[in-house]
Amino acid sequence: MNMKTRDQVDGQVKLLKEARDKIVPVSIFGTDNLELLDAQVRVLEKGMDNDDVWNHWDRDEEDMDVRSSAEEAVAWLEGESENENLVDGFVMQEAHRA
Repeated sequence: MNMKTRDQVDGQVKLLKEARDKIVPVSIFGTDNLELLDAQVRVLEKGMDNDDVWNHWDRDEEDMDVRSSAEEAVAWLEGESENENLVDGFVMQEAHRA
């Protein structure tokens, strides 16, 4: 486990916040991508772990997607994510694709 530094976390939060207006707000499955992104920001800003995530998003079916997104942020924070940047997990709107 290779915990991220405060600078890395701050940089990731900045990237997520900058991407907020550029991502597709709702997936084709009806998932609120902005809620998922906000959950990741919350995890990073508060230094949450998986227990914190389950305590905050505890409504099983209703919170499943958000909790999964938050858990990805915990994995990233703990250095266990395959993604270098959490933003890569979001689909960008057509106008913002590289």
